[in-house]
Amino acid sequence: MLDFLLFDGFDPESGELALRVAVVQDASDAPRFLRLKLQLGGSGDPLQPIRREFASHLRIPLPPLWERGIKLIIQAIEADLVGPDGRNPATHAWVQTQIMHPSDARRSTINHTIEAQAQILYEWGQKLESSDEPGRAAEIYERMLLLSPGNASALRQLSALLRELGMIEECIDITWQWMCAEPDELEAHLRHAEALIYAERPREALDIFQNMLKSNPMHAMAHIGAAQAKSLMGGDPFPHLDAAIELNGTMALSVLRETFDYRSLAAHPNEPSYSMSELPKLLGVTPAELKTFVKNHQMPIAPDTESVRESELSCWVGVQNRYGLLPYPLHWSAPTPRKLPEID
Repeated sequence: MLDFLLFDGFDPESGELALRVAVVQDASDAPRFLRLKLQLGGSGDPLQPIRREFASHLRIPLPPLWERGIKLIIQAIEADLVGPDGRNPATHAWVQTQIMHPSDARRSTINHTIEAQAQILYEWGQKLESSDEPGRAAEIYERMLLLSPGNASALRQLSALLRELGMIEECIDITWQWMCAEPDELEAHLRHAEALIYAERPREALDIFQNMLKSNPMHAMAHIGAAQAKSLMGGDPFPHLDAAIELNGTMALSVLRETFDYRSLAAHPNEPSYSMSELPKLLGVTPAELKTFVKNHQMPIAPDTESVRESELSCWVGVQNRYGLLPYPLHWSAPTPRKLPEID
């Protein structure tokens, strides 16, 4: 089954037009791709390689809609190359935005207005998302933004996919574009600040969360974000956490149990750390209970040293006890050091 044909671009130096054909065995399968390059500017029929591949690998003829569409793309490229400007980058970018359905012209971008082409790409992105293809959906939304820069719908969808894929630096860039496109959209600011948190840039994130709270002091997620940023900076997260608990306790407790980062990025000279072997006695728990804290309760043990810094342990214990996240409270206070640090 043919799914779609996607143009990957044109290289004016080599004269190669690159494209991909997505093929699926049945509707529930992820597509596999047949990658092809057509040589333009030479003698002979430039479509011959794709006709040959279809005949030998797929054992079907090239769909008429695709043949007409490829010829139109080639005509546009050749007209650009011989034009007064020649090699217009906008034409090459446009080639990358073209996608074709094997039989439905309404789902193919060829011969539609730019606005309609962007909408067709958006619908293809939605289809790939629903087929659990986040990477390919993200690629389609990126191409859509070449046609429609600042399109809020594409920016919203792409930012979520990039976060899901763990592409944090790219997510920061896209959420910034989203904020610029929709400056009054709080979710855009929230997602941008969250991406900065993941990139370990809490100072910048905190500024955004605080600005959100100036205009919307009842925004529970902004309070959680501000608490996270302050915690990573070695500050006091509890005023913002208390506010988030009061505004949306279910959401806030879920974050604290599952995704809150109890590490501190702040450097504290001469700060003690405690090893896994020391912690059971210090916390009054068994080694098995300690392992459960690490596995299921976000206890911030550094994997390389299997130890936890005192500031991180104090924050983690404080949160667990304050909001009743463990079956029982922990009795913890930092032990008196055997030797006081030297004072200059």
